[in-house]
Amino acid sequence: MKDYSFLNYYKLILEKVSFDNNLLQREYKKAKKTIAEEQHVLLDAWMRNNGLLNKIELSAVPDLNSR
Repeated sequence: MKDYSFLNYYKLILEKVSFDNNLLQREYKKAKKTIAEEQHVLLDAWMRNNGLLNKIELSAVPDLNSR
């Protein structure tokens, strides 16, 4: 059985920082670097199921109204 401790750790961190899109994006990138490559799919699925992946994708798009 694979060790999912880093995956579970980053799920907890991502949940706690979800109030700030920039922080969420930074921690998500760190998680992807840290966890095993085969766990990336699991993390992405978890992010999608919790609505966090959309927050990251939306924060990457510049706000056209802020000009």
